[in-house]
Amino acid sequence: MVKAIIMDMDGTLLDSTNTIPPATKQKLFELQKKGVRLILASGRSYTRLLPYARELEMEKYNGLLIEVDGIAWYDLSTGKRHVLKKMKPEEIASIFQYLMNMECETMACFDDGLFDFFPQSLKTVKEAIRQDQHLPIDYPWTAGPWSWLADMRDGYPNIKYIQAVEEITAPVNKLQIMQEEEPLLAIYDDLKQKYGNKFEIFRTTPRQLEVLPYGFSKGKTLLYLMNLNGWEADEVVAFGDGENDISMFEVVKDSFAMENAKDFVKEKAAHVTRSNREDGIVHALKTLGY
Repeated sequence: MVKAIIMDMDGTLLDSTNTIPPATKQKLFELQKKGVRLILASGRSYTRLLPYARELEMEKYNGLLIEVDGIAWYDLSTGKRHVLKKMKPEEIASIFQYLMNMECETMACFDDGLFDFFPQSLKTVKEAIRQDQHLPIDYPWTAGPWSWLADMRDGYPNIKYIQAVEEITAPVNKLQIMQEEEPLLAIYDDLKQKYGNKFEIFRTTPRQLEVLPYGFSKGKTLLYLMNLNGWEADEVVAFGDGENDISMFEVVKDSFAMENAKDFVKEKAAHVTRSNREDGIVHALKTLGY
């Protein structure tokens, strides 16, 4: 009997419009009413996860959040947040400075905001998009996982654009690096070689990398929660589409990569289901008899 379902957000639970599809929502409500607990596991902090948790009424059914790829977890039934690790400005100074010399956008994210750096060449790209889309003057300059401009003020209302690493003045949860897919692969390989023994470095979407404190992952925090709740590996089902989801696949029996995942992610999952645009979670659960 499944006791918990853990789901990544972007590219997994959410469709291309950042929405939980109706059929998926209905199935998750149905399972919660039968006693199955839901866990949302994301690179997002709790501020960007809570609206979806409330939409699914997870506080009513003792749901959980694994935030920022495992550096914190949140008990929705009590409203209590458990922070396991943050990175001080001096801990990320070297890698952030290194990234400032690369052709990419780099964000140092804290709970409700971020420090954002991007070179002038990317500002030119952003200005053209802003003009083409007739965006308002206060629209953020920040990139998102799918485009060079994305409004993340719902979860990150405090955005500071910086030009020097010394302007990072508060502890942060993670770094996000944005670039088009091909050049991002080269940056990823470079970072793994130079900083792979100091940080966890993941490909979360084709045009986004995340840098986390060393030794932390979704899978390790999931295993902690499994031990805390007495769940066995065959009582938890995991869904994901990114490299940061592979650690979850490693601690459960039934893991599902979405069809939209890259091949190297699919190879690590026990099963492959339909895409996030085709109610892949519902289809997978039906194959398990739920």
